[in-house]
This record gives sequence, structure tokens and C-alpha cells, in this order.
Amino acid sequence: MLTVAGVTKRFGPTVALRDVSFSIPAGRVTAVVGENGSGKTTLMRILAGEEQPDSGSLTLAKAPYRPRDPIS
Repeated sequence: MLTVAGVTKRFGPTVALRDVSFSIPAGRVTAVVGENGSGKTTLMRILAGEEQPDSGSLTLAKAPYRPRDPIS
């Protein structure tokens, strides 16, 4: 249902996410885990529409997913 492909996000010279890709099928519960500073919050902010990726794509239910803010 959700596909993240090649997402990269930079904040100035700092690379928060580099070429992140994964898929989550419908009905699956998935956790995002990692060390401090590994980009978990940045990824969630992109999925929520609080941040925009510098590159890569998001697909939800086989349609492009481009949230522009947490409400959309």
C-alpha cells in the first residue's frame, strides 16, 4: 500500500536521509527503529507532509503521494 523509493533529505550540509526505500503492504503493522540521529523523525515528518523530500518518490495505494502539510 505504501512505497517509499529513493527518498533523500538534506538540511544544509547534513544528509538526514540518503536513498531510503521500502514498501509496506496493506494490513501490515510496521515499526521504524534505529539509533539516535538515524533519520526516523525526518522520515515520519516527510510521510506526514511536514517536510518535503529533496529527491525520491512516495506512492500510496498505487497513486503518487505528495502530502503538502499534515492535514492533506
